[in-house]
Amino acid sequence: MIVVKQVMDHCSSFFGYKGDLYQCEAADVLIAVYPATRKRGWWTYVTLELHKTGASECVLYSYQFDRAMITHLANIAHQVMRRWEEHNTLLQKGSVFLLEGAIQETSVLDCALATPVYYEEVGFEYYTNGKDVIRFMMLHAIAKSEAVFAQRYGLDALEELFARTCVDSLNAMRTPAI
Repeated sequence: MIVVKQVMDHCSSFFGYKGDLYQCEAADVLIAVYPATRKRGWWTYVTLELHKTGASECVLYSYQFDRAMITHLANIAHQVMRRWEEHNTLLQKGSVFLLEGAIQETSVLDCALATPVYYEEVGFEYYTNGKDVIRFMMLHAIAKSEAVFAQRYGLDALEELFARTCVDSLNAMRTPAI
């Protein structure tokens, strides 16, 4: 529990606010939720105990608070833990996770893609207390067609496509680039 508090303090120092804690039955993991601020125009959802299975934590974003994001993040955390237990596989850049439904009610985005934490200040991407090193990974809501594209052509190709078509990966209501 000491490391969980340290991870939460790490997040709070970058986000400028102490997060609210949630626990979801989908995975036995705590999730902290940080509100949007003037400096950060989006809500941030962060796993706090996932580091026990693979030394990583996941970060998910939305422009408005949505309790469903907590459930989605817990389900992704469960998938990450299962991959670790069954295959000893770490959370990797480019990992794709199928959501149990659309990211938001009328969205067509039903997968999540792990990348480095592009939207955070330098220094946030890793936390260490001198003993543990924990890496933070950002999750982007994507469509199945985009997931297939990323698996076929690679994450760099998908990122180039997103840049070329001006995709706002925080917009859960966007139309797929493919």
